[in-house]
Amino acid sequence: MTAIMKRKVWIVWLLCWPLLIFATFYFFPPDFTGNKADVLALFVLLAVVAMMPINVKGTDLFFIQGISLAVFLRYGLFVETILTQLAILVFLLNLRVTKKDSHRYPVNMLMFMIVSLVSGGLFYLLGGSTGEFSGNAITQLVPSIGYILSLIIVNQILLHFLRIYIYKEVNTKFFDKDMLWEAISTGVTLPVGFLLYMLHTYLGTIAIFFVGVPFVLASLMLRLYYSSRKVNDLLQQTSEIGQQITQSLDIDEILDLFLYEVKDMFVVDYAYIMDAEQVENLRIIKSFEKEIGIQASAKDHSFEEGISRRVWRSGRSRLYTKRAQWKNLTQGILPQTANAVISVPMKRNKKVVGIITLATDRVRSYEKHHILVMQILANYLAVAVDNARHYEETKRRSERCPLTNLYNFRFFNEVLNEKCNRFDENPAPFSIILLDLDHFKKVNDTFGHHSGNDVLCGVANRLEEEIGNKGTVARFGGEEFVVLLENHFHNESLQVAEDLRCAIADQPFEIFSDLDNGDRQVIYVTASIGVATAPDQGEDAQTLIRNADRAMYTGAKQQGRNRVASYVG
Repeated sequence: MTAIMKRKVWIVWLLCWPLLIFATFYFFPPDFTGNKADVLALFVLLAVVAMMPINVKGTDLFFIQGISLAVFLRYGLFVETILTQLAILVFLLNLRVTKKDSHRYPVNMLMFMIVSLVSGGLFYLLGGSTGEFSGNAITQLVPSIGYILSLIIVNQILLHFLRIYIYKEVNTKFFDKDMLWEAISTGVTLPVGFLLYMLHTYLGTIAIFFVGVPFVLASLMLRLYYSSRKVNDLLQQTSEIGQQITQSLDIDEILDLFLYEVKDMFVVDYAYIMDAEQVENLRIIKSFEKEIGIQASAKDHSFEEGISRRVWRSGRSRLYTKRAQWKNLTQGILPQTANAVISVPMKRNKKVVGIITLATDRVRSYEKHHILVMQILANYLAVAVDNARHYEETKRRSERCPLTNLYNFRFFNEVLNEKCNRFDENPAPFSIILLDLDHFKKVNDTFGHHSGNDVLCGVANRLEEEIGNKGTVARFGGEEFVVLLENHFHNESLQVAEDLRCAIADQPFEIFSDLDNGDRQVIYVTASIGVATAPDQGEDAQTLIRNADRAMYTGAKQQGRNRVASYVG
């Protein structure tokens, strides 16, 4: 909620709340016949129930409606309104609402006042009356049903309005399972309130004890049941997420899927996945922020201290329900608006390999059982990332030359065959550039094979720098290299080949001679290059390579070396 909106809320409350209280007192004066101490006892009962809320997606719900119905039926609308407003204050004070969220006081007080006035007004319109129970429940049945339905519907309408227009939440549904749960719970507690109203007429103050204690216990059981249901739902979702992410072998896809599911599973405005396996500092590899979405990052979290670093060092999870608990612990990545934070370690073989930190602008959005769920998810993610990394490493080794780190010819041949097979779909020209280092055996014989390997690695680096994203470079074998050049006509390919030749021949290579006590040497190397372009000089992979090889030997090697030759056939 913006600062301007908060000010507007307070202004509306200051203007409307006193006026509504006065109007309620004037048009529905209180009925204090009987023991006035009972009003205090009912308030205590309301306060106790208000201190046992159920958190539903960041919204705290509590079941004071049953008690408030008894107060309303016995003492009228004004007393019910006042006691409900006081119960709201107890509820918010119990939550320890921060100054930043102080707007919750006017919002909740106005919302419950509107619910009380609309429900009570409908009760009176349907012919209901308040005061001591007359002994005829039938006359109060229809007005009470109207009161209950009005209370449920108006409360849900106001909650929906607040989420969309005040808190600016997106994808908020009016009819969902949480509304059904609230309606069922309210529908169960209100008849208890009606029973309290009837018994109070006959038994007096003792009825508050007989009905109030079971009601408090029932509220506590509802809270525990809902908490256990939430945990079961979260564990089921956790298992499903674990299966999804462990089926993928692409790290980027795994992290995207994980963040996408977690932000729907919890109340999340900010989420950060940090790598701690091969770095001295935490490195954010993936993040989610509500204004930006999911994005990749490779920034080191280099701050001296912070929540995530504490989790990293200790290996233990951290949970904070509001900003005041952690604001002095970090000057790190969390924005100023963040409140509730949960941070858990990703472990593999008892070693912390990463950190997952979630945060939201709301207070008390995370509970202790969320730590358990997040730890399970963190373990799933650690396993999935580890499997993906092993797969990528195995794949890299199977595709790459271990010396030059270029693609090997087996992989290159697969790419070339695929290119030829799909040429009809994408008939853009492409070329094969095959090059062989001239007199390379002399380099090995003069300076040693290790020095020769250094030259091969240097040539590989220059080829990759020159080609960049224009094609694929591979080691053909020995001192031969091959390039698949994409989207180039033959004359353009010849120019690229000439650039490659110059890149090799014009700049020396620095080596340290194995055969001369490791002394530094500077040598020049040249290459002979052959070029063949599809489809004119070969329509299949083997023909292209064979024709480029012929051009290299007959047009370059046999013509004096250190030159580029085109296939002619």
